[in-house]
Amino acid sequence: MNSGASTEERLATIEVLLSHLQHDVDKLNDALISQQGTIDELRRSLVKLESQVDQMPFPAQDPLDERPPHY
Repeated sequence: MNSGASTEERLATIEVLLSHLQHDVDKLNDALISQQGTIDELRRSLVKLESQVDQMPFPAQDPLDERPPHY
């Protein structure tokens, strides 16, 4: 800022900068809300997939006892 600027000019400059900052904060808030919605959706999908995996029948074999496919 110019040191010779009047108080009114300085105040007007501060108000413009504050307006830009408020706009940026609003945009960041919108992005944060959108990301949280995506996170919530992914969590629900993960819980559903975990439930499906838990319900899948697995053989009672120990994987270390299996023969490798090249035998």
